[in-house]
Amino acid sequence: MKVFESLDITEKFINPVLTIGNYDGLHLGHRRIIERVREKAGAIGGTSMLMTFHPHPLKILKPEKTVGLITPIHVKKRLLAESGIDVVFIVPFTEVFRSISPEAFVGDILVGKLGIKGLIVGYDFKFGKEGKGNVDKLLALSSQYGYFFEIQGAITLGGEKVGSNRIRKMIREGEMEKVMRHLGRPYMIEGRVVKGYSRGTAIGFPTVNLETEFDLIPRGGVYVTEVEQEGRRFPSVTNIGFNPTFNGQNLSIETHILDFSEDLYGKEIALYFRGRVRDEVKFGDVEALKARIRLDVEAAREYFRNNEAVS
Repeated sequence: MKVFESLDITEKFINPVLTIGNYDGLHLGHRRIIERVREKAGAIGGTSMLMTFHPHPLKILKPEKTVGLITPIHVKKRLLAESGIDVVFIVPFTEVFRSISPEAFVGDILVGKLGIKGLIVGYDFKFGKEGKGNVDKLLALSSQYGYFFEIQGAITLGGEKVGSNRIRKMIREGEMEKVMRHLGRPYMIEGRVVKGYSRGTAIGFPTVNLETEFDLIPRGGVYVTEVEQEGRRFPSVTNIGFNPTFNGQNLSIETHILDFSEDLYGKEIALYFRGRVRDEVKFGDVEALKARIRLDVEAAREYFRNNEAVS
């Protein structure tokens, strides 16, 4: 996969077929579009291309709003590389870029600079100054410029449309099994293992404490998870919360890795969320907490007995 981080390019592409969007999450709907782009490009001996934006447009358009990215840019790049797309444009979303009219965006950039032969976007795609560009505008301009144009309709699961905003809401509500179905993979956050209070070790369930810059964290509670470190994955159970039994004041992400004894302090790990076990609870004493953690660990073991093995 070739990546361009601006549109200041002179390279010419063979029969480009393009899709455009934020592509936050690379969920099932996004993947369907990418598959179609690759199919259409392959049919004409062309180049499959995807254009996305950084930062997320809402950070410029509505700076007061917290977006909560499902896939920060480095994760998005990795997932796009795995998708098999040939070329990715990561366009800086600036005040200047947002002011480009829909007509100029298509005529000057998509046709004039990239030379697109085809364009495929989602049904709700909007673009250009003040968001005045939409699929109807793209269809009209396709006749003018001679590129083929396709619209990908909504994909639904269980009566719900698959979409980034909906998935963000699911993550914030801790609905991780539903998130996994809509993404086609577990939700993941990354970070560094830092020192905690060693309470887990003291009560017989040592944990790794994750410090992360990801800003989309599942709501407080206990989850079935996997820890990935240097390409290895391990089954685990994770508590997100404030340790109310110990009157904690700061949010922590603490993971007990099943049947694991290595020291991961200071190392980078990824944490994959597979399902929710329960809410965080304040227990009357440490013995009650230990008894509940035993049940949580058994719930995680049962999950991995009944689902695909960790890789």
